[in-house]
Amino acid sequence: MKNLLTVTSILLCVLLVGCSDKVEYVGDLKDGKPHGQGTITYEDGGKYEGEWKEGKSDGKGTLTYEDGRKYEGEWKAGKQHGQGTYTWPNGDKYEGDWKDGKQHGQGILYFNDGSKAVGEFKENSPWNTTLQD
Repeated sequence: MKNLLTVTSILLCVLLVGCSDKVEYVGDLKDGKPHGQGTITYEDGGKYEGEWKEGKSDGKGTLTYEDGRKYEGEWKAGKQHGQGTYTWPNGDKYEGDWKDGKQHGQGILYFNDGSKAVGEFKENSPWNTTLQD
């Protein structure tokens, strides 16, 4: 049976880059860990809203950083994995495949000047892309 934790400060070791350990979590729990739907707000202002499995982001969710960076998409075992969109504060945006927390597979990197790189990405870098204006 799922338990709902209204608002409580707890310490978790969550494998999300750039987030501190002190958090405020609201959502479903299973065996004392986030499981199901929930929202976690980190001490540094970052926030994850979405699906959880055994204490890690898993399924669809959105991670928003205090400085304006944002990832919206699929997660697996606490890492971006599947289809997702990452937006930087300057307006640049990557839409495409993710694997183990990195841009990996087919994608499009949109630049704030209107140009874009289209093609394959590996380990967070353009691999076989074409630059288009």
